[in-house]
Amino acid sequence: MSEPLHAYAWQMSQWQDLQRLINAERLPHALLLSGPSAIGKLRFAQALVGYLLCESPSALAACGQCRSCHFQSDGAHPDCREICPEEGKRQIGIDQVRSLQQFSAQHAHRSGGKKLVLIHPAEAMNVHTANALLKTLEEPASGTLLILVSHSSSQLLPTIRSRCLQLSFGVPTTELTEPWLRDYVGDLATAQRLLAETGGRPLAARQVFEEDGLATRERFDKGLMALVDGQRSPLQFAEELLDADILQVLDWWVARLLSLSRYQLADQVLTVSSWQRFKPLPMVAVIGGLERALKLRGSFNRGVALNKRLILESLFLEWAQLCQNRAVR
Repeated sequence: MSEPLHAYAWQMSQWQDLQRLINAERLPHALLLSGPSAIGKLRFAQALVGYLLCESPSALAACGQCRSCHFQSDGAHPDCREICPEEGKRQIGIDQVRSLQQFSAQHAHRSGGKKLVLIHPAEAMNVHTANALLKTLEEPASGTLLILVSHSSSQLLPTIRSRCLQLSFGVPTTELTEPWLRDYVGDLATAQRLLAETGGRPLAARQVFEEDGLATRERFDKGLMALVDGQRSPLQFAEELLDADILQVLDWWVARLLSLSRYQLADQVLTVSSWQRFKPLPMVAVIGGLERALKLRGSFNRGVALNKRLILESLFLEWAQLCQNRAVR
């Protein structure tokens, strides 16, 4: 049997908060785990589900040996439901949520046990799906716990947020994430660079490493510098990036604009030194571009149908015009 999931080392504060609620028998009927993406919230939720279903948990995790843990590791526990977008889709279907009403009305298979529902990412529900979930939240069944994981809780209906106990997760400190990532990638310098590229988000850093994302981002940077130097047009650069995953492009663009804004505001070290040439750009324009890029990334994550070519052309036409007006060289 595989080892039971543990929360990450940088999540121990939140784990202990929940432990106190569990020990006091004050666990609510719904939890909302919120915070930036790629910091381990889903892993935390899965570890919590395993812990609550386990027949003999320790203080930190499920035992991994009992009958309940065996069912859980096989993905076949009758008291657990996991709801996320189906393969090939970015949104959670309304029928997936409606099925919860029947599941919640059933008794747990283990006497005194709980029924667990894990929904992720919660913002992948459209307004109709969210309203269907409200019916379950408004009339919670005894012994059922809903765990919602959200990377952008502000996008959820206020009525959903108000019916959940919110547990917030921030970007963890490098003191905790650097050793973890170093052990995975093999050396500290690479781990530090990956964390710098991803704003300190450890799982995003690991994904960039696995996808050879550092080389991809270097290609994007070179293309942008060629654009600013007049060696290619914004439309040509957008054409070159059509073969890339739009979320990969937007992750790069968000990371670069965030680094540039920090460089302008607080003279923090840039992730990529070549972006020093953009320091004269108006700060309001840089932050405005960052806000638009974040919204675009959120829309693509939620499955909103947008034209990739038009999005890229608009981004780089605007950037080229901005650089031309400020005579960036």
